[in-house]
Amino acid sequence: MESPVRFVTNRAIKQIINQYCPKTNAFILDIGCGGGYHNYFRVEGVKGRYLGIDIKENNWYKQETQVNGLKVSFKIHDAEFLERLTKKFNFICSFQSLEHIKDDKKTMKGMNALLMEKGHILITVPSKYSYFLYGPQHGYRRYSISNIEELASQNDLVVEKLMKLGGIGTFVLHLVLWTIPSSIFKLKIYKHFRLTGFILKLENFATKVDKYVPCLEGGYAVVLKEK
Repeated sequence: MESPVRFVTNRAIKQIINQYCPKTNAFILDIGCGGGYHNYFRVEGVKGRYLGIDIKENNWYKQETQVNGLKVSFKIHDAEFLERLTKKFNFICSFQSLEHIKDDKKTMKGMNALLMEKGHILITVPSKYSYFLYGPQHGYRRYSISNIEELASQNDLVVEKLMKLGGIGTFVLHLVLWTIPSSIFKLKIYKHFRLTGFILKLENFATKVDKYVPCLEGGYAVVLKEK
């Protein structure tokens, strides 16, 4: 079961992949991939190659396959030295990873260096409001819209699209059902299977509230391109 912020993040990622990622001959680089996010692309029918990189291996051997036209591979690689990769990509993504990289400016510069002409970069990052949801120990930094725009401009990129991930409805729901139970009472409400349907209804309702009060967003999904 997804947390409320993850729920709205996954919706945004799906929408952006549909709009900006090539459906055929895609060359995808996933930075800070963890266990791999290739299923985001497979579900949307993307065909081509997916390369996930991270600072350490994560049982990747179980996932290095070619299914439905998408070839998946992984590589141990430091995100601060992207220029050492020899290939270029028409879709580069980083999901909730940039805040964990010490030098995000150097990483963004590397993304631009590896981006094919007319390609796009997709990043999802936590907002400054997420300090209340995840605490101060989550990564090196949080982002505001102005932070994102400045980071892009410093690396010869522009913001093509920016989506707020949630609003006051999602924020309150995440705080009540995820943050408080797990951090104070050490409870994992989302582990209870019987609550799954009820929580899903609450999440759908929260997203409707977000549209009317789009503040206190948990993060941002941002599409970047070359200037």
